[in-house]
Amino acid sequence: MIIIIKTGNKNQLLIKVLSMLSLLLLFGLYYNHMSSKFQDQNNALINKLDNVIVKKEIDKSLNIEKAIYKEAVVIVNLLEQKHVQSIKIVKNKLYIICDYTTDIEPLLIRYGVAAMIKNTNKNIQIAIDLKTIVENKYEA
Repeated sequence: MIIIIKTGNKNQLLIKVLSMLSLLLLFGLYYNHMSSKFQDQNNALINKLDNVIVKKEIDKSLNIEKAIYKEAVVIVNLLEQKHVQSIKIVKNKLYIICDYTTDIEPLLIRYGVAAMIKNTNKNIQIAIDLKTIVENKYEA
């Protein structure tokens, strides 16, 4: 009886190790490629959403600005244009300066206590909070 003992062939072991390493390398490269692809898609989606949000904010601010402008026109019409000296927006208030002889009753009826009025010898100064105007006109 003849017994043959086969020893591990170094070439076969080397081929197995190299094939496993190449397989792991391919999986790693595929993973990196797909993760970068998904990251690019995610960044594109985030940029698109940011653009939409910015556009909505711009549209909202333009609508608020239009509402404030229209309300200023209404105020000038209520006080009669010839009596109004100036209109300014400072911080969160709409300031109207008009002649001392101006009838401010229509303005008091429209705004009530929201219109802060200061009488001087030369003119009447009226301050209206912009928050009140926006709440009444824009959101309605």
